[in-house]
Amino acid sequence: MIKKSGYALLGVLTYGILESLIFGYNYFIIFTLVMFFVVSSDIILFNVGQGRDIKKIITERTLLSDHSRKNQWVQVSVSFRNNGRRGIRFRYYDTLSDIFLSKGDFEGEMVLRPGETRTVNYQISSQAIGKYQIGPLRLYTEDPMKLCLVNDIAEKPNEIQISPSASELFSQRSERLSNFLFTVGIHFSKKSGQGYDFYGIRDYTESDDFRYIAWNRYGSVTGEDLYIKQMEEERQIDVYFVLDYSDGMNQGFGSRRMYDHVVTSVLNAAYNIARNHDGVGFMVKSTTQEMFIAARKTQEPIKEMEKRIASMRPSGDFRMESVVEQLKRNIRKNAVVFIISPLAYAENLRVLDKRALTSGHPKYLFILDQYFYAELPRDQVERKLMMSLEVKHRKNLQAVSKFFNSVGIKSSIVGRDDLLLRLMVEYEYARNMNLGS
Repeated sequence: MIKKSGYALLGVLTYGILESLIFGYNYFIIFTLVMFFVVSSDIILFNVGQGRDIKKIITERTLLSDHSRKNQWVQVSVSFRNNGRRGIRFRYYDTLSDIFLSKGDFEGEMVLRPGETRTVNYQISSQAIGKYQIGPLRLYTEDPMKLCLVNDIAEKPNEIQISPSASELFSQRSERLSNFLFTVGIHFSKKSGQGYDFYGIRDYTESDDFRYIAWNRYGSVTGEDLYIKQMEEERQIDVYFVLDYSDGMNQGFGSRRMYDHVVTSVLNAAYNIARNHDGVGFMVKSTTQEMFIAARKTQEPIKEMEKRIASMRPSGDFRMESVVEQLKRNIRKNAVVFIISPLAYAENLRVLDKRALTSGHPKYLFILDQYFYAELPRDQVERKLMMSLEVKHRKNLQAVSKFFNSVGIKSSIVGRDDLLLRLMVEYEYARNMNLGS
């Protein structure tokens, strides 16, 4: 393949030859003919030689593991074998997503003799969860005069699944504030009746069980008045986390990815809830992604969520009506539902009938503020412009929140640093109010 510079040089030399013939420039025509011969020989020899030989390079990529965790380094090896009859010099570049940090020989220059095999190694580390491609591996070579370039895609992509970081989950759950507020055992969900713990006393009625009569209070007022003991028992609740996994979640940069931070916060909240002996379930929803994990009072649903979310990437659209319909279909018993979404597009808010948003379950909507995941520009003028746009954006979010509150879905706007705290505060409130039991 000839570059534009090669065509330009051939055009100039051809014009010089014709001009010399027309005007009779004897010495100049000799110079242009020699140069034309040198350039054309370089192009021809390259395209019939090295340009073809690069197709004979056999490559193979090997991953130490196709499963990893966020921020964990994975070893990658790439071998090159020259099956041609001539030696060849080329450059290689293994294509990587911007989600990866890399170190080592993922790109470089190499010279291979006929039949020689060489192996290079490098390491990658993902900054977010999900399924990603490594590759394809690209080879390219140039002629000595840099007039031609041949590219070749030598190796198909490999896939690697990235699970949430264990250290990140542990460190966030182990914070002193989190331990103090959320892991000391929040057991406030009580039901009065014939339970286990003494609650109080009231006047006796004929329908009461005589076994619970408080005989020590008999006749304390009128001489013949009876009182009944009120008991209470603790009830466990189920909590479902509904994650918007549409294109609107694929926001942020570097390590500040919205979907990655949301999943980490949800998993941390789920571990705290499971430690409190309540049930935890998950639903990941978009028009192209769908996952439902039934609530159980163990950590098994959380581990299943960690495993399955590693093979998913945000895509498609998000519809609140579809979410509520699936909640009605999949959750038979009462439960507390936490819905987390940025509601990034106007299509997410198209509700034909408000009654379609009623499912009978206590629902809490956490609207993610996209401003906290955006990269602030360094230029002061652009920064002020972005901040003014955030004011308008916040007013729109408040209007959306007001609408959902009007249809019975308690909603609030959350930022990047307070999502976990808000989840646990609402969980504690639901526990105190005996919701979802």
